[in-house]
Amino acid sequence: MVLLILAVLWAAMLVPPYLRNRAEARPADSIGAFRRQMSTISRTTPSSLSIPFVTARRALVAPPVAVPVVRRAAPRANAPTRARSQKRRRDVFAFLLAAMVISLALSLLAPMMLLVHLVVDALFAVYVGVLIRMRNVAAEREMKVRFLPGAGPAVEPLLLRRSAN
Repeated sequence: MVLLILAVLWAAMLVPPYLRNRAEARPADSIGAFRRQMSTISRTTPSSLSIPFVTARRALVAPPVAVPVVRRAAPRANAPTRARSQKRRRDVFAFLLAAMVISLALSLLAPMMLLVHLVVDALFAVYVGVLIRMRNVAAEREMKVRFLPGAGPAVEPLLLRRSAN
C-alpha cells in the first residue's frame, strides 16, 4: 500500500512537467517547425556564406568574387536555454534529495522501504555522476574549441565586382 502511495506521489510530481515540456517541444504547425530548422541551420553555417541572390543575366556576365570566411565567437544566444536547463537540474537534484530523506524516514517506520531508499540512493548517485560528466565535457570543449580572430563580419567589397554594363 505504501509503495502504491509513493508511486502516485511520484507520478503526480513527474507527469505534469513531462507533458508540459512535450507539448512545448512539438510544433503545432509545419511552418513553425520549418522556421526552427532553418534557424538551426543558419546558426551552424558561417554567416558570410549566405550569397545574395543574383539574376541569371548577371550570373552569366560576371560571377561574384569569392570572399574568405571569417568566423567569430558567437554571443551566447542560448543563455535563456542554459538558465532553464540549470533550473531544471537544480529541481531534479532537490527532488532526488528530498526523495532520499523521505524514503529514509519511511524505511525507519517500515523496513520494507529500505529497498526503495537504496534505489533512490542509486538514482541520486547516477544523477550526480551524469552532472559531473556533463561539466567535465563542457570544460574540455571550452579548452579545445577556439574561434579564429576577426575584426568583423566578412563583407564582399563592391569595387571588386565587375559591372555588367
